[in-house]
Amino acid sequence: MNGRCCKLCPPGQYLEGFCTKTTETVCRPCPDNFFSQQYNAFNKCMPCQSCQGAHKEYEEKCSSTTNAKCLCHPGFLCSDDACSQCVENMCDVGEKAVKTGPKQHKCQPCRDDEYLDVKMNICRPRLQCSKEGLVVQFPGNKTHNAVCRRHERHVYMILGIGCGVLVLLLVTLSLVTKKCRAGDSLSRRPVEEIGDGTDCNLNSKAP
Repeated sequence: MNGRCCKLCPPGQYLEGFCTKTTETVCRPCPDNFFSQQYNAFNKCMPCQSCQGAHKEYEEKCSSTTNAKCLCHPGFLCSDDACSQCVENMCDVGEKAVKTGPKQHKCQPCRDDEYLDVKMNICRPRLQCSKEGLVVQFPGNKTHNAVCRRHERHVYMILGIGCGVLVLLLVTLSLVTKKCRAGDSLSRRPVEEIGDGTDCNLNSKAP
């Protein structure tokens, strides 16, 4: 501009005035519910997407540098990448919907070792309890992950060690208490008088 290369406005701002020979570019922050994602020379920010339509909710709120992200309630699918609408999910339980075109989906079952995250409409791997050194409490199903727990012998081992330590502490405490009481009893015993210091053994004879 005017023979000078002007600086662009950073993300989160828009251009209010180009630079001149004597002034720099003037930028202003995006107002609420507007955003800009990259360096720009636009005279306004882009409006944020609304996720307040039927069967929709916010996955991420809009900020000055990012647009909002929407997702659909369980049982519904986004009609496009922007999730402008939510359409009913016609897939069976345990099947994920794969987009094949605008407002078109096909149903694809999850593998045997996966379960369907209904809210996110993606297949996730089930927990492998044995690989974690655990036992299966609930094996999982088409829509729920597996639940694992510790081996019972580990629980018994921990309880046994705990009881052993507790008994050892009690025995040690008992011995220390007895020792302290014995020492206190000796310190309080009265000193026996032995007269004027002469030999008390009257039957003893001098050699």
